[in-house]
Amino acid sequence: MSDDPRLRRLSEMADIVLQARSAELSRIAAAREALKAQLAALEAPRPAEGLSPAATALVSFDYETWASRRRADLNLQIAARQAEWLLHLDETRRAFGRAQVLHRLQAAERQKRRD
Repeated sequence: MSDDPRLRRLSEMADIVLQARSAELSRIAAAREALKAQLAALEAPRPAEGLSPAATALVSFDYETWASRRRADLNLQIAARQAEWLLHLDETRRAFGRAQVLHRLQAAERQKRRD
């Protein structure tokens, strides 16, 4: 490890920030994927066994009306999660870059001490 305690501590803090940002990014991605699964479930065929053709048509129409509204709502939520994910992706990339720079500084300092 580095002999400079400030650099070592700064690197440790950068790692903690990176872990936190990565965890938040994963949480947002999981929420987005759950919404996508709900959207996909709306596409599954709904059996209408034992109904007359007229009743089947009415049930299908009512379901499609409801499902259309639900799809619109889910698509808005997915778009919001995607925007949030992109924002956090940038923050995570910055945290990763900071951590990498600090690790390289530590490695350079160790190499310098060896030479």
